[in-house]
Amino acid sequence: FFDELSGIETVQVIQYAARAIQLAREIFGQDLEGGFLERLQAAKSNIPENGDGRAIYEKFVKPAMIDWTKATAHYAISSLFQQYGEKTRIFSFGVEDEHRETITSGKTRLVVGRSKLTSEITQESDVLSYAILYMGEHNVTGGVKKFENNEGYEVMHREIKEAFNTSDFPQTIRCMDRHFGETFYSLKSLFKDEQRRILTEILSSTREDLDHRFRLIAERYTPLMKFLQSAGAPLPAALETSIDYVLQSDIRRTVEADPVDLPRLRELVQDAKTHNGRVLDADISYVIKRKLEELMLALAQRPEEARLIKDLDQLAEIVMPVPLGLNLWRVQNTYWEMLQGVAAVMRSRADAGEEAARDWLGNFNGLGARLGFEPNLLTVPAAPLSVAA
Repeated sequence: FFDELSGIETVQVIQYAARAIQLAREIFGQDLEGGFLERLQAAKSNIPENGDGRAIYEKFVKPAMIDWTKATAHYAISSLFQQYGEKTRIFSFGVEDEHRETITSGKTRLVVGRSKLTSEITQESDVLSYAILYMGEHNVTGGVKKFENNEGYEVMHREIKEAFNTSDFPQTIRCMDRHFGETFYSLKSLFKDEQRRILTEILSSTREDLDHRFRLIAERYTPLMKFLQSAGAPLPAALETSIDYVLQSDIRRTVEADPVDLPRLRELVQDAKTHNGRVLDADISYVIKRKLEELMLALAQRPEEARLIKDLDQLAEIVMPVPLGLNLWRVQNTYWEMLQGVAAVMRSRADAGEEAARDWLGNFNGLGARLGFEPNLLTVPAAPLSVAA
């Protein structure tokens, strides 16, 4: 287990050592980290980019260490993007707001507050204050501090709020510097799961903005694009990128819609096939696979719903001929299970002369053929002949 210094087992043991160092600092006021890192630096990783023990400590161990201020910073920053109640839990700490105010100016937000943290392990508690400024996208900065009295907190709150209310953001940051010192927190201060969640939220609005801008470009130059194509001239790379982005975005949105606009999807897929092969990539393959799985599961749960099998069959008709490399094992497994269960029941009902069951079996057979099953896996009973009076 311990032949590589940056392996998960070794890093975990170094984290135990880091916790012991942290406790020694809190309880005895003795900082053992420097001497520990001097010794750890002599241990070298077998992976060149990971360097030595000191580098591994800074890269993998230090970011995972939790203390009162880091837990408060995590709560304060994430509260800008997620609604918490008056009491919540952050890792092994219970958090209870004593005061909190959020002020918004356009995309910019300021949150100032004071929270009581209680360790669920030791039952110790402390009250820490924070001020976090969010200036859009990934730009977050803020400080955390324990104020000795309520007056200090009130002064900080008033001065930072006054600066923010005048939209003087440099002055707001200077006020934060003055009250919280040089230790500042950002999105990098968040633990990985929460950091990824917030970045995904930020990127969502970024994608909407990019989609709008690319769409304006594509719509503006569509006539020119069609002329160049008819003349056999290559499209400028920037214009081709914009068209690819819009086309891929339209396909994704159409597939994810409920219900799927099948004629529109057919048109978009045809455009993508005639434009170039880059649009129908792994991302589109994944979106289509998920939609097929969703519809197949819905059909298994509600087999009597005629619309589902027709929608699924038409969607498969559109996407199966396209070289998307679809991984459909879940869809095929669900189909096979239905073949053994629901389809057998439908066959009995069709044998008894039920026309709806006979139609269902015909559609189910057709769907199976599109999904790669042997054609006519089920024998559909013929409709009874009508006899003239």
